[in-house]
Amino acid sequence: MLSRLPAEERRVQLVQAALARAEQDGIGSVTIRRVAEDAGVSLGVVHYCFENKEELMSAAIETIVTDLSGALRNAFAQAGDAARGDRGAEALREMLRAGIRGMWQLIENTANVQLLTYEITTYALRGGSEESRGLATRQYEFNTAEATTFLRDCAARTGTRWIRPVEHVARLSLSVIDGIVLRWLVDRDSEAALAQFDDVLELVVGLAAPAE
Repeated sequence: MLSRLPAEERRVQLVQAALARAEQDGIGSVTIRRVAEDAGVSLGVVHYCFENKEELMSAAIETIVTDLSGALRNAFAQAGDAARGDRGAEALREMLRAGIRGMWQLIENTANVQLLTYEITTYALRGGSEESRGLATRQYEFNTAEATTFLRDCAARTGTRWIRPVEHVARLSLSVIDGIVLRWLVDRDSEAALAQFDDVLELVVGLAAPAE
């Protein structure tokens, strides 16, 4: 007999089932019927919680973006905690390196999820509606906000400043990293990816100067 769960708990269960299916076989494999089967509920239960697949996927995308944003925030926070109080470009370099390494560990440990984020972007953009495009936009806005906060913290802790608007530095860094991660998902050459991250690091350090 199907256990009775509060509506919100049931929604969470269905979202997790949709994400598990998407991580395993891609977004195209997610259907209302398959989610119902994976969650062990009837089609009616899914339709009670979500009007259609679009609404279910919107909730799933919101969940994965929030989860990854939180994980990225934690990785950056740990890099900040590791700062030794040194000042100048070298201190900035080391703090940025700690942040990138923390981010890379997250990426390596969640390869299927990373692949899913790229699928989410194309899925949302192909959706055509303003709501669909908004899902893709929020994914990037979350990441940019976390990176911007981290870069501000790096500058404040190391006695440096950004010579370009910090949001610009964050967007530039994430755009390059986005490409590196996508290439890594293709060839899984971690050594090459880490070497490229070091190049990104030097690019970012070059956009800083001593605080006035």
